Amino acid sequence: MNVKYLAKNPTPVTQTITLRQGLPIGDSGVRSTEAVTVQVPPMSVREILFNENGTPLIEGCMQDLTVTLENEEGTPIDPHSSRRERTTIRNINGERTNVFVEQARRVYPGLDVENARNLGGTQLLAQFSHLRSARDNTTAIYSPAALNMSFESRVDSVYHAARTGQIQIESITGNGFNSADAIQMEITNSSVNPVRIVVPQGTMFEQQDWNGNQNLVVKEDVWIDIQPGQSGTFPLPAFCANSSGGVPSSDPLNITPFVFHDMGESFRDQDSMWRTTDSQRNVRMR
Repeated sequence: MNVKYLAKNPTPVTQTITLRQGLPIGDSGVRSTEAVTVQVPPMSVREILFNENGTPLIEGCMQDLTVTLENEEGTPIDPHSSRRERTTIRNINGERTNVFVEQARRVYPGLDVENARNLGGTQLLAQFSHLRSARDNTTAIYSPAALNMSFESRVDSVYHAARTGQIQIESITGNGFNSADAIQMEITNSSVNPVRIVVPQGTMFEQQDWNGNQNLVVKEDVWIDIQPGQSGTFPLPAFCANSSGGVPSSDPLNITPFVFHDMGESFRDQDSMWRTTDSQRNVRMR
């Protein structure tokens, strides 16, 4: 029985993606017996097939990732949806960054956003929509799916625990990128029960303020154990998510419910991550 790997390219330029030897193919238990390098056309997904022994067979372009639904200004988008859509911004009077933030709040009214609890999401979607709008020559707020993200719904995640009050996030600070401690997160467990929670690979952290600096994306799953009544500061390894942004320097961050999708080599190194987030480095964060 054949198994398949989906190499994704949500950018408007052709990407060359390498799947390393030994890469697990989904949940099949099969691992690739050799490295595979493919070119993925713009805004598409390429299907790479492997046999039961992990030998690559054939590949082909199977899906278009362009936006499929154009909404009128102010139309809300369900952040849980897998639809690739965008909501047009007609009124662009005023500072462009402010326009994107305000419109993101209108399009995503149900997101929990509270800087005091370090919970966010709209700032991230506003900034990524700003970058993609410049690439697409439009002005719009995009859905997570159109930005190669999904809404993370794990009940054992740090985001879920913080949103439901199982833990309190005291602070999140960004310093640098592509390091084992690019993010420092202080957490308190004020309950009577021990807590074991995870920050999943791909979890997106946003800047609390639009300061032109990078958002950060976690490189790998990080598990955290906290005993009742205890507090701790936990380092998180993270890549920069925006090549055109500045370097975080003691910047306050929010954790978001959004997880960035691996496109085959996204989490291999910093350059690979940039290839899958920003396809044009002349498009600035501000």
